[in-house]
Amino acid sequence: MSEKKRISLIDGWRGTALYLMLLYHLLFDFYMFGWMTWGQIMSWPLVLMEKYIAYSFILCAGISSTMSRSNVRRGLMTLAAAALVTVASFVVDAPIRFGVLQFLGLAMLIWAGAGKWVLKVPERLAPVLWIALFVVFHILTDRVLVDARWLFWLGFRYPGYVSYDHFPVLPYIFLFFLGGWMGQMIAEHRDRLPFLEKTAPRWLTWPGSRTLWIYLIHQPVLYGLCWLAYTFL
Repeated sequence: MSEKKRISLIDGWRGTALYLMLLYHLLFDFYMFGWMTWGQIMSWPLVLMEKYIAYSFILCAGISSTMSRSNVRRGLMTLAAAALVTVASFVVDAPIRFGVLQFLGLAMLIWAGAGKWVLKVPERLAPVLWIALFVVFHILTDRVLVDARWLFWLGFRYPGYVSYDHFPVLPYIFLFFLGGWMGQMIAEHRDRLPFLEKTAPRWLTWPGSRTLWIYLIHQPVLYGLCWLAYTFL
């Protein structure tokens, strides 16, 4: 999103999700070092937190894609960052094969090629359609396993598939499209949405406008601090 088009509340929303992500990943590092159990990580408050974080990032990315000068550039940068995260994840034996960054990068490229067609869906139908497809494909991909080992990125896992972060194209592209619809509504009806002119606190908007770079550095920092505590305390 270009600076002059930035919407403070969107950056604030993204910044809130970012702070929660830092907390969630710190707790996950606690699990990696044996300070928490898997059952605690999978407790319903943390599962809800993880869902809120991921869904917020995807919706905000969809909104921003309707305002971006170059979704191709954004998508390629995000995929490059995703490649670094994947390599690091295998180093620490917590593999990420197709996580949220891989998904977001690919979704931005899909939007660059097909976004204008997605926005042709009537505005009253679009949110119902995207939410319905998201739910249907979420249920389908959760229940169906396939023998083909190369379809995991699309949403169809094979028996024994393991990834510590898994956000395949199906169903999450429909959540991204919902964000695109939200961005279209903001662009077309902003004069009737005066709350969008409100300013979120800078401690939310500053990280919210630099999410990718903070995402890249936060886990090495958190993991390093946990390693130091585990080793020397």
